[in-house]
Amino acid sequence: MSHSTGVSPYHLAAVVLAGVYMLAIVKEWQILKYALKPTVTLLIAAPTSKPSSRRIFRGLLLSTLGDIFLMLPQEEMFLPGLLSFLAAHVLYAKEFGANAKSHGQNRRVSWAAVPYGVFASTMVAVLVPGAGNEGAVVQAGVVVYAVAIAVMAYRATLTSRSWAVLGTILFCVSDAILACDRFLQQHAWSELAVMSTYYAAQLCIALAYV
Repeated sequence: MSHSTGVSPYHLAAVVLAGVYMLAIVKEWQILKYALKPTVTLLIAAPTSKPSSRRIFRGLLLSTLGDIFLMLPQEEMFLPGLLSFLAAHVLYAKEFGANAKSHGQNRRVSWAAVPYGVFASTMVAVLVPGAGNEGAVVQAGVVVYAVAIAVMAYRATLTSRSWAVLGTILFCVSDAILACDRFLQQHAWSELAVMSTYYAAQLCIALAYV
């Protein structure tokens, strides 16, 4: 699976600023983190703002909105952030499905259904009990989100775009770390791991469509 990519100045800027963001995490520069977190995602999104990749662009815009919700200190912002990313995954999945259909692969069942099914099942089994203190709405959201990201990642395997496959795998890793840190046990390294894999995931998905 391969797809030609171009190196955009926006993406180069995103990589540089993502590196600065990682430094801001280590140094605990909160104001700089607030400024950079959505900015990096918007820079990743910019080259996809063309008709042929409109779903990816909109998904990245929704991800930016999710970035903003999740960086706010209010606990009630978690659910809007979750829903923003859920909507982004739905758009990504639709785009991957359209790509698969154009190549006649949309009706094929790939071996990847097995590991992604295991991933979603494990996330639900582990995280739903841990989210008990968050209430039934959040628990339901965790279930829907786990299924959505697994479907999105699976659909990427039906396309001819290797960057998309890599990006969705990284997204699964990032979200798994984030969810475990929130609902199970916090670790000092979690934010760095979550954001590095998250930005890499979004960049890979965008590269599949430039």
